[in-house]
Amino acid sequence: MNKSIEKYMYLLVEILIVATLAVFIYFNKNATVAFFCPIMQKMYVTKLIYLTLLIFVLSHTAGFALCAFFKTKVSALVDAYQKRHENISIEKDSDKAKIAALEAKIATLETALDNALNNK
Repeated sequence: MNKSIEKYMYLLVEILIVATLAVFIYFNKNATVAFFCPIMQKMYVTKLIYLTLLIFVLSHTAGFALCAFFKTKVSALVDAYQKRHENISIEKDSDKAKIAALEAKIATLETALDNALNNK
């Protein structure tokens, strides 16, 4: 798929997610949520907007961190592949040079043999 199309699709999906979040927050702006914290052994009450925004920001941060991790991993694999490809191409060039040197030696020996046969 074309890279620019992928970028526009990701942008469109992100805009839809943010728009959906904005609509959800608008219709639930006065709603509150009560939750129990097992560590503090207390019941907390907060607005749904704050909880939703917290989850949204944390999920995007985690997604960014995960993508950065995979990008560095893929980058390392690409670098290893490029080094391997360079080594293979150097070996091919080396083999070509050896073949050319051997062909030149053969041509020289054939010329010397022809000269030796013609001088008899």
